Formats: sequence, C-alpha cells, structure tokens
Amino acid sequence: MDELILKAAEAVKKSKNMIALTGAGVSVESGIPDFRSAGGLWEKYDPAIYASIDTFRLQPERCWDMIFDMLDLTDSAKPNPAHTALAELEEMGYLKAIITQNIDNLHQRGGSKNVIEYHGNSIRLVCLKCKSECSMDEYDKSGRVPPKCKEC
Repeated sequence: MDELILKAAEAVKKSKNMIALTGAGVSVESGIPDFRSAGGLWEKYDPAIYASIDTFRLQPERCWDMIFDMLDLTDSAKPNPAHTALAELEEMGYLKAIITQNIDNLHQRGGSKNVIEYHGNSIRLVCLKCKSECSMDEYDKSGRVPPKCKEC
C-alpha cells in the first residue's frame, strides 16, 4: 500500500494539468448519502421521474419536494478531509480544477476556488426562463413551495 501511495504522490508532483472529478462518494463522509445507496434519495424518489427536466418544468412542486429534502441534508453538512485535501492540492498548484456532480458546496467550503459544478449549486438559484440568479438565502424554505423568480 505504501508503494501505491508513493506512486500516486509522484504522479501528482509530475502532473501539469491535474483535475479532480468528484461525485456523491466524496461527500458521504460528510453525512450526505449518495442517491443510489440505502437511505439515498432514489429510495424515496423515482429517478425516472425526478431526474427529468420535463418533470421539473411541468410539475415543479413535485421536484421541489425532493430538492428540499436534499437541501435538508446539505445545509448541515461540513467539508470532510477529502474536500480539504483537494483544496490544499489546489493551493499548492498541483490541482487546476474540480469538476463535480455534487451540489452541496462542500468543495468551496473546504477551500477550493476553481470548482465547476455540473449540476449547479444548492446555494444559488437560476431561473430557467430569464437566467437571473439569486441566493437560496433570499428564499424562505419554511413554506416549502417552489421559489418564484423575482425578475419574471
């Protein structure tokens, strides 16, 4: 095992343009279950329905039920050692960027600066119609109804 760690460290040192690709697994230690495992959101919500842009556009209330459940999980999560290690690699100049499927904002809270979010971010809302943005902090989640765009 030590030999593998040394080989990996050497590969990192030699790399000129290293990026990290992350998904749900990196945040499991932070208390966010991945969607497919026991206790994950796909146990409660059918991905064929809830992972569809058509459902989101035609039945936003239905999708926002799932989104609010997801936000309940991400709001209290803290970055774990994987998040902070990636931030340290970025700060040292080895890691150029993180491309993540996660919306939990834990890479940024762990110190990473160059994070490309494939599925968006749980703290930022973007209107599909006019593309205006607002912070999730501006929206009162207690009513648990889909946010309405202030611009539209």
